[in-house]
Amino acid sequence: MSFLSFFGLGRPSYDRPRLTLPDILHRTAVSGLAALTVYGLFLGYMVHRETLAKGRELMAKREAEAKIQDSVAAQVADEAREQALAEAAAQSALKSRSS
Repeated sequence: MSFLSFFGLGRPSYDRPRLTLPDILHRTAVSGLAALTVYGLFLGYMVHRETLAKGRELMAKREAEAKIQDSVAAQVADEAREQALAEAAAQSALKSRSS
């Protein structure tokens, strides 16, 4: 095989067999299936990325909700402690007045 015939610049060779209709159909089917396989792999990868992104969003949302719940719980505990201290101070004030 010469360099020119490799790029299609040489003399045309008429001794090769002609492509028949079944051969063309077979090549078309094989090329289509190969392209469908590549497309399926691409879609699988994209779905995987989307699933991971949604999982990360869900985890960030849950962490934010947990922080809010922790701050609310701490605030409720502080209020309960202050309420108890106020009640204790009121009780001691009443005891000191009655004595």
